[in-house]
Amino acid sequence: MKAMIKRMLLATDGSLPARSAEALALFLARRLSAELVALFVKDVRLIRFPELLDFGAISVPVPTYHEAIDEALEARGKAVIERLSREAEGLRFEGVIRTGVPYEVIAKEARAFDLVAIGRAGEQAGHEATGLGSTVERVARTSPVPVLVAALDFAEPERLVVGYDGSDSAARALHFAADLLEGIALEALVASVDEDLDRAALLAAEGVEYLRAHGAKAHAKPLSGDPAQELVQLAEPSDLLVMGAFGRGRVFELLLGSTTEYVLRRAACPVALVR
Repeated sequence: MKAMIKRMLLATDGSLPARSAEALALFLARRLSAELVALFVKDVRLIRFPELLDFGAISVPVPTYHEAIDEALEARGKAVIERLSREAEGLRFEGVIRTGVPYEVIAKEARAFDLVAIGRAGEQAGHEATGLGSTVERVARTSPVPVLVAALDFAEPERLVVGYDGSDSAARALHFAADLLEGIALEALVASVDEDLDRAALLAAEGVEYLRAHGAKAHAKPLSGDPAQELVQLAEPSDLLVMGAFGRGRVFELLLGSTTEYVLRRAACPVALVR
């Protein structure tokens, strides 16, 4: 069967964390025979920085500053796209440069894709309370399509782990995992965590049945304990973890669910988040 994932969006700023996302996106695009579009966003907040500060008596040539920053970001974006174009030889590849607030642009562009790949943090990381890069955190909770958050270091995936708890978002994650497995022949492990180990076993078996019906080689892993901690402990650097987003109502608009956030921050492997 042909993979259902046909178009992938790679959001990159060329930083070191983004390099892992680039490598992962290139690997998946080749295995899935998917079109890959690399997106570099010129952060309008950097371009407009002087307008956002009160310099008092300090004179700043704002138009000149705007032009210089815009040109520098444009040059950086072109360099990143040109490098990726060489690395994507043999793939259907396109590079685009946009201007705006990065997470807003990425979420908007994502509407025409099946999957967004992004690094765990970018050059502006390290100042968010969540510990995730600000762009990554916002993309993860606003993207209309699944978001694949790369690990800090790239390792070719050898196993696909699905976190499945029977919720609607977990069901969508299971379906997405099946789409992935149609293109990349990995062994799949359905991990279900519940205080009741018997219930966890039933849920894991349900997920395995679905994946096997789609031709995947899948096994069950029932676990008891805290879902976030168990998933992080289970996942190896060479795994690809697929899970649903956790969180309900208005709170979800402000924060990722606690399980999702914990896994994204601590997992040693890439995490595909499906809402």
